[in-house]
Amino acid sequence: RGEEKEAVRRGAVTIFERRPRSRRLESFFFPSSFFFRKEEEKKKSWRERRGVMGIRLERAVEERKGEGGEGAKRSFPSRCRSSSSMRPRPTLVLVSLLLLLLALSLPERSFAAEDYYKVLGVSRSASPSQIKRAYRKLAVELHPDKNTNDPEATDKFANVNNAYEVLSDPDKRNIYDKYGEEGLKQQGAGGGGQRGGDPFDVFNSFFGGGGFGFNFGGGGNEEQEPQTPKGPDLIIDLECTLDDLYVGKKITIKRVKSILEKAPGKRQCNCRRVMRTQQMGPGMFTQTMSTECDRCDNLKFVPEDVSLDIEVDPGMSDGHIIRFFEEGDAMIDGEPGDLLFRIKEVESPTGPVSSWSRMPGNKLDLKLLVEIDLKEALLGFTKVIHHLDGRAVQLNEAGVTQYGHVAVIKGEGMPKHDDITIKGDLYVEYLVKLPETLSQSQKKQIEKTF
Repeated sequence: RGEEKEAVRRGAVTIFERRPRSRRLESFFFPSSFFFRKEEEKKKSWRERRGVMGIRLERAVEERKGEGGEGAKRSFPSRCRSSSSMRPRPTLVLVSLLLLLLALSLPERSFAAEDYYKVLGVSRSASPSQIKRAYRKLAVELHPDKNTNDPEATDKFANVNNAYEVLSDPDKRNIYDKYGEEGLKQQGAGGGGQRGGDPFDVFNSFFGGGGFGFNFGGGGNEEQEPQTPKGPDLIIDLECTLDDLYVGKKITIKRVKSILEKAPGKRQCNCRRVMRTQQMGPGMFTQTMSTECDRCDNLKFVPEDVSLDIEVDPGMSDGHIIRFFEEGDAMIDGEPGDLLFRIKEVESPTGPVSSWSRMPGNKLDLKLLVEIDLKEALLGFTKVIHHLDGRAVQLNEAGVTQYGHVAVIKGEGMPKHDDITIKGDLYVEYLVKLPETLSQSQKKQIEKTF
């Protein structure tokens, strides 16, 4: 009997020290899981709980002893673990699973601060060859050695290289399309805001590390690739009002463009001029120019319906270009031209917005015309106007307000396109509206007053 009690005591201590499944699950999801335990549980001492467990085990041994004799010693641990005090709490498990699902869904709602497709000027369905050609063009155009007078040239160049690094890799592009820039960070796939590296690494790996061969900045000895003819760019004016340019706008357009398809028969293509040398006799040679062509399939132009989503960013201004790479019409033996949308700022329709305009000579400052009556001009006033985004802005003037008086409100102008946290100022010009007629008593009162 004494040996059984000692075994029960040791077994109780050993079993109680093992962490039950609910506690292990609790520790995995909640580092501070004690918050969810009952208050009375926290107040129990270790010795108290161990004593309760020992009593339960003694009862279990007695029951098993009557049923199976010596098998009680081997079976009481599993009986202890199946007791109600050690079972996982359904509420805690449910909360833990919900939090896990929430954590897994967060990357899908975290998108990149900037759209890599917009950086390269390609659509989200662009092919790898289109992405490569777009990067080649922008890398040469925005290289810091060609833009020594632009203080932001290095940042623009780095953005283009970072975008190409992600979109040129199928795995990174797949992660970016699903989870955005935050997904790249969590997956450790490179790109995704990791801008601490050298942007010239991507450039050198693309063009070769021994120089660029672009006749700027050092002039390497790399051979230039032959120039491929490119179709003309197609420019379309995109009309936007001032309020569209203040808050931004997304426009979906549909157009019909020409693409190439195979046609029956063959044709000459890729024609080039070559120099031929022919021996006429001993020590006599002649050189002639001739044209050589390849044989290619015939092509025909066919129309295709396409849909494009155009994003007008806050802070854009008249003349800004939104480029869609190779979305223009096709060209035989060449690459399609680009489709360019040029912002054209138009006057707002008649209404409260019609009194808004830009200050001449400054794209960030706005001008607003506000009418006040004679009483407000003489005694002062408080007015509430609605900004271009619908926000309420309060105007206050104390005392006499002269016709044409201009008040300046800092930070209420247009946002800067590259950094919307920077805004211009709002210039409010007051126009005093005089009454059309005056009564005799009013005239006498004015004469008496002035």
